[in-house]
Amino acid sequence: MTDEPAPASRPRRKPAGACPICGQKAQAAHRPFCSARCRAVDLGRWFGEDYRLPSDEAPLTDSE
Repeated sequence: MTDEPAPASRPRRKPAGACPICGQKAQAAHRPFCSARCRAVDLGRWFGEDYRLPSDEAPLTDSE
């Protein structure tokens, strides 16, 4: 053991091979998801702009 302080709590990660939506075991036909439903949920999140990639650029305005 070491005398180092315990690391700050990190969000729990799903095990490898787990569906990123529900955590169940991924199925080969829908990989990395477990079902067509979870695949559709993820796509809906992308379309709804729930997922975003970080950027250093300023947002565009209508005048640009």
